[in-house]
Amino acid sequence: MMNLLQIMCDHWVHSHVPIELVFGCYLGRKNDGKLTAFRNKNLLYKRKLRSNEEVTWM
Repeated sequence: MMNLLQIMCDHWVHSHVPIELVFGCYLGRKNDGKLTAFRNKNLLYKRKLRSNEEVTWM
């Protein structure tokens, strides 16, 4: 048991870095999902796009 604990203490970087990378990607995609609601600013300013207006952000 002590040997396993010592290995985990010595090599914590090898387990924490991938976990933090996956968690950071998850939070980034979640934040991007929130921002896409205001991509045309029509929900932000409560108006519809005119027929000659294009999408402002893709």
